[in-house]
Amino acid sequence: MEADNWKTVSDRYLTDEAKADFVVANAAMPAKFDQADYPAKWADLSGRIERALPLDPASPAAQAFHDEWQALLEPFTAVATPAMMQGVSKMYDGIDSWKGEQQPPFSSSVWQFVKAVGEVRKTHR
Repeated sequence: MEADNWKTVSDRYLTDEAKADFVVANAAMPAKFDQADYPAKWADLSGRIERALPLDPASPAAQAFHDEWQALLEPFTAVATPAMMQGVSKMYDGIDSWKGEQQPPFSSSVWQFVKAVGEVRKTHR
């Protein structure tokens, strides 16, 4: 059921190219990747971020959360194509429109915060 819900939601945001890329990428995921533990790690990180909000995106604490986020995201970013990244970003940008159909791994406020920290990093390089 949950896989069907994710497919219904993601179909709105992923291009055919991105969907095909996901099939290839899933086969390329590292063997050491622990799919069972991954959701718990997201829940822990997003919960800690949620409890810390509001937080200045330029603060050291925000930067540390962003580092953790990127580290947790690494198995995906290592195999993701630009089409996949764009589609997933659009999907989470629209989180409030579909969160009643599928439980997202983090809230809209956490997503917006992580994006804001990323923007701070881009402008302060």
